[in-house]
Amino acid sequence: MKRTPEAEFRTKRLNQWVASQQTWLPHGTWDALAEDFDWDEEDEYVLGFDGSYSSDSTSICAVTIPQGDELPKVKLVATWEKNFGVDDDSWRVPIAEVENTLLEWCARYPKVREVACDPFRWQRSMEALQEAGLPIVEYKTSYLSLMIPASQKVFDAVVEKKLIHDGNPALARHLDNCVLKVDAKGARVTKEHGNSRRKIDNAIAFIIAFDRATQGKLEEEELIPQFFEF
Repeated sequence: MKRTPEAEFRTKRLNQWVASQQTWLPHGTWDALAEDFDWDEEDEYVLGFDGSYSSDSTSICAVTIPQGDELPKVKLVATWEKNFGVDDDSWRVPIAEVENTLLEWCARYPKVREVACDPFRWQRSMEALQEAGLPIVEYKTSYLSLMIPASQKVFDAVVEKKLIHDGNPALARHLDNCVLKVDAKGARVTKEHGNSRRKIDNAIAFIIAFDRATQGKLEEEELIPQFFEF
């Protein structure tokens, strides 16, 4: 059953336009899904990647493709973030380190079905990783046709306890930073405002990975990169 956040319910069912922002996930629901588990080399999974250049975070999140009655497992692989409160405009995301992390993770856990990413500012890296054999696919987070249903899917899975995660505090913090934006286009997650230091990139990488990992059977043709043309 689809669960409707309060702001969306008030907008769509009661014809009340809600101006105030609210935290996306109900309090305590994410923490309740934390479990100890090992990442099995035999697990098939999807990586979600959300990259930035300087001010925002860059994140890699893994979600297993559920088999049978298994619940998807969620693990934040790595995140790079400017230290909160540190006024250092020279900080940049270490691109080579990010690329090597993706390569090393996929070499250690070879059953990766997709590396789903938003190519904005990372096209050259994605091309290089694609040439190295990683199954890169495009996932544009600016497309509301993707993010609105993906946000709803994750919300439903969390409140209905249909996933588990390893309790990573950085992912929990970014999920706590997510607010729900509701307008005539639909409901989706966003930052509290455009210049906020309360980052959500780990959450976006998770949403990308969860959406793709739970699409059902991933067709073989989806593994053929067709998105990056230079």
